[in-house]
Amino acid sequence: MYFTRGYTFHTYTHSSKRSTANFGIQVQGETDFYGILQQIIEVTYPGTSNLKCVLFKCDWYDPTSGRGVRTNNFGVIDVNANRRYAKFEPYCLASQEDQVCFLPYPRIRERRERWLSVIKVNPRGRIFVGEIEDVSMQVERVVQMSVPTESTENIIHIDPNNQEVEVIADDSTEGSVSEEDEFDAETDEDDTTSDEAETSDSENVTENE
Repeated sequence: MYFTRGYTFHTYTHSSKRSTANFGIQVQGETDFYGILQQIIEVTYPGTSNLKCVLFKCDWYDPTSGRGVRTNNFGVIDVNANRRYAKFEPYCLASQEDQVCFLPYPRIRERRERWLSVIKVNPRGRIFVGEIEDVSMQVERVVQMSVPTESTENIIHIDPNNQEVEVIADDSTEGSVSEEDEFDAETDEDDTTSDEAETSDSENVTENE
């Protein structure tokens, strides 16, 4: 077991019987290498400085694109579990490693070529923000309220009950009647009506006499 840069690495023999698989290795470069951690080696240099170096011995998959490694339309990377790297270069520095997990695809029948999906593991205690795109998940719409410039002279109101056309006078015109004038007019009409009623009552009394 070795812990570095937020990753916990186990060898394949240690993790093969566990529920967590911490033996997946990735080395990024011009050509990305994917492999399985087989052995953790600590090299100690003699001297007063007490220098140490940790090496990983890995079993690499074939990094050839299209034959050992492929990328689908969704950006998921797969490795061919049946192909291995032909050259003998099993060692690499522990500081160069990133941790990945290899997941098989569920199938009813086994195929001759067995492809494994590569899942990158985020180191503990670190959050990768990445590049922030300007494109939002949901497009925002700004609704602008328009103010009508036409007067109510050209607007025709129809009562849905009697289907009669009601012409609404514009209050902004010069010939408009204010609320006080309407109130005075209604008061005058009431006074006239009451005078007429009194006159008619007096006439009726005279006729009866």
